Amino acid sequence: MKFIHLSDLHIHTHDEDNKAVSTTLDFIEKKYPDNQLIITGDIADDGTDKQFENAYAMLERFKGRVFICPGNHDFGAAGNFYSEERAKRFDRYLALPLDQGGTFKGDSTPVVNVLKDGRSNVMLIALDSNLETNHPFDFACGKIGESQLCALDTILGRSSSVGMQKILFFHHHPFMRNDPFMELKDAKELASTVYGRVDLVLFGHKHEMGEWKNRWGTDCILASDNSPGKKFAKQITISGTGIKVKAVEIA
Repeated sequence: MKFIHLSDLHIHTHDEDNKAVSTTLDFIEKKYPDNQLIITGDIADDGTDKQFENAYAMLERFKGRVFICPGNHDFGAAGNFYSEERAKRFDRYLALPLDQGGTFKGDSTPVVNVLKDGRSNVMLIALDSNLETNHPFDFACGKIGESQLCALDTILGRSSSVGMQKILFFHHHPFMRNDPFMELKDAKELASTVYGRVDLVLFGHKHEMGEWKNRWGTDCILASDNSPGKKFAKQITISGTGIKVKAVEIA
C-alpha cells in the first residue's frame, strides 16, 4: 500500500492563484493512480466558502483515496484567529463530501479510517491540532487538547492487533521549540500518548520537509513542505515487511 504525503496547499479564491496546486495534483493523478494521498492541513488559505469550493473541485477526483486534517489556515482567518464558521466550512465542504468518516469541528474524537488491500492493514488517525482561540497573540499555535488525547489513547489501546500499521497525522509541527507563535503547545503530552504505539507520524505547517527516525518510539516521522510548486514529496510504502520512505517526483 502506497501513500503520498502532501501539505499546505493554500488554495486561493482565484484560479490564477491556484496554478501550482492544479499542476501538482494533475501530475500526481496521472503518475500515481494507485497511491493514497494524505494532506496534513492548510488546504485552504483563508477558510472562505470559495476557497473550500475550489479545494473540493480539485480533490474530488481523489475521493476514496484522499485523507485530510485541518490546519490553522482552514480554521482561522488569515491563519491567526480561530473561526467557528470556518471550522464548520471545512467539514461541510471537505470532510463530509470527501467521505472522511468523521468531522473535525468541535469534535474531540480523532477521525479514523482502516484500509486493507490483502497484504497490508493500515489504520489512519487524523487529529485536529488547531488551538481554538481568537486571541491575537496565539497566532498559529496548535494544541491537541486533553479530550482528543484521551480519545486517541483509547483508540490506540483498542488497536494493538499484530499486523496493523498505524499512521498518525495532523497539521502543527511538534518539534518547533522557542516559538510561541507557531508551536504545538502540548507536543510532549502527544508524544507520551503515542510513544511506541504508532508506526508513522506526518505533519506540515512549517513549509519545510524533514524526516526523523526512531523518535517517539516510531519507525519514522515526516514533515512535508508546502507541496504546490515543489519537485518532490515523500512516498510511503507499507507492506508485510515494514515501512519504506522515499522522495518521488510530483512535478
